Amino acid sequence: MDPLSITFTGRLAKDPAEIPGRNGNGSGVRLWMEVPLDSSTSRYFKVVAWGTLAAHVLDSMRSNDRVTVIGADVRSEQWLQDTDRGKEARSCVCVRASEIAVSLAHDSVTTGHASRRAAVAAAANGQPSDLPAAEQADLQVLAGVTAPAA
Repeated sequence: MDPLSITFTGRLAKDPAEIPGRNGNGSGVRLWMEVPLDSSTSRYFKVVAWGTLAAHVLDSMRSNDRVTVIGADVRSEQWLQDTDRGKEARSCVCVRASEIAVSLAHDSVTTGHASRRAAVAAAANGQPSDLPAAEQADLQVLAGVTAPAA
């Protein structure tokens, strides 16, 4: 368990953006979250996620979606940005997400779990499915190995 954890809910200020991974560890995603404090004040957070979580966010979420983020590794980032007035200092709070969930109070969601489970069962029985061919072949082999003897 991380010694520091943060949970917040807000809206995506922009569409999620794919970011390159470090040291060949695959890609990630960057989100800008607007978190309202009251009717006239908001705070913005940069959220990053990696691996499967990043892929699911890129496939599922868009600007203005209301989401809840659970994260750790909270840090401050600073940089200089070129503007029409010259270089200006910028900063943000960045959170590494361990979970990101759509708010069902504001949107409806259809998960892929049930259809994926059905596709796995179909592939294991030799039926056509939308699983990758290599995964279908693996499941058919496993089905033959684990099938009861006649």
